[in-house]
Amino acid sequence: MKRRLLFITTLILSLLFIVSGCQFLTGTQTTFTPEDSLAVHFLDVGQGDAMLLVDNNETMLIDGGNPENGNEIINYLADLGITQLDYVVATHNHNDHAGGLTDVVTRLKVGNIYLTNSEETTASKNLVAAATSKNIPISTPSPGTAMAFGSSVINFLGPLNAHEDVNDDSLVMKVTHGTHRFLLTGDMEETAEKELLAQNLDLAADVLKVGHHGSYSSTGYLFLRTVNPRYAVISAGVNNDYGHPHEETLSRLNDAGATIFRTDLLGTIVVTSKGDQLSFDKTGLTPTQPYQEVDNGLIATTNPVLEAPANTATAENASYIGNKNSKVYHLPSCSGLPKESNRIYLNSLDEVHSLGLTPCGICKPPS
Repeated sequence: MKRRLLFITTLILSLLFIVSGCQFLTGTQTTFTPEDSLAVHFLDVGQGDAMLLVDNNETMLIDGGNPENGNEIINYLADLGITQLDYVVATHNHNDHAGGLTDVVTRLKVGNIYLTNSEETTASKNLVAAATSKNIPISTPSPGTAMAFGSSVINFLGPLNAHEDVNDDSLVMKVTHGTHRFLLTGDMEETAEKELLAQNLDLAADVLKVGHHGSYSSTGYLFLRTVNPRYAVISAGVNNDYGHPHEETLSRLNDAGATIFRTDLLGTIVVTSKGDQLSFDKTGLTPTQPYQEVDNGLIATTNPVLEAPANTATAENASYIGNKNSKVYHLPSCSGLPKESNRIYLNSLDEVHSLGLTPCGICKPPS
């Protein structure tokens, strides 16, 4: 009798402990996101994208991987106690982003769906058909649109134009919670990146969801230096056929001092913002270059800015081009050259060595 009473008491205490650690969403739904915090789940869906945002009582699923990922995502949500979604977003119409959303929309209660204006695909047609059958509102947020999401704010920044490449039609979203900013870029490539840069938008972010699975055609040098992320998350499949993430992109991120998190290496990654504290549930790849803070658009660093040696080379005859801020040197033909104001032109490797520069990982100059 005493053993039975002890068992029942222990069971009750265990249940109370579990419930006390959960934040209720709606009804019987629960999630392990602390109150007044934003959790961003970068789901491991192989070669595709899927992100879950949870802030207080609100939920948003951004992309859903390929069609075969739909059931996996539903199970992941169920493990969190989530059986309905306030928002579902397809950043663009490619199968590896919109494909898995049809199952999600069909089987779960969904409040609103956001799509981009772009060329229709089988994936987008299936998604629209599923939403229409359940009378779920579908809309396309215009650039400049802002919305409250729990205790966060979401700004839709792009796309600014229609493009031949569906990747550049990706919805671009900036999520702000307290002092932390997340920039989510879909598969946006350099064409759309340059359009955003031309508008002088506030692109600065602490966490960058790297465009197009880390393809060399995304995350251009100027765009990256403007965003200046401390952390970068890449969603890609293990040993995928595209070679994502590409070495060029990894090199640029390293030069920027960003800590890199990859789903192909780490699986699902969860980032939590408590407004003034940012935490990851996995350990990322530490860059070899120091991260440099930005103050009013200028990179602030405790390291002295490099000065050109005497009798320096010119843009026309330089053998190497150094970056005053990142302390990296490049070949003049490199695709990742810094902007003109950060360049230092050098005649020889002796000058490179005297400044303690590190070789670029893209062009791989002699050392």
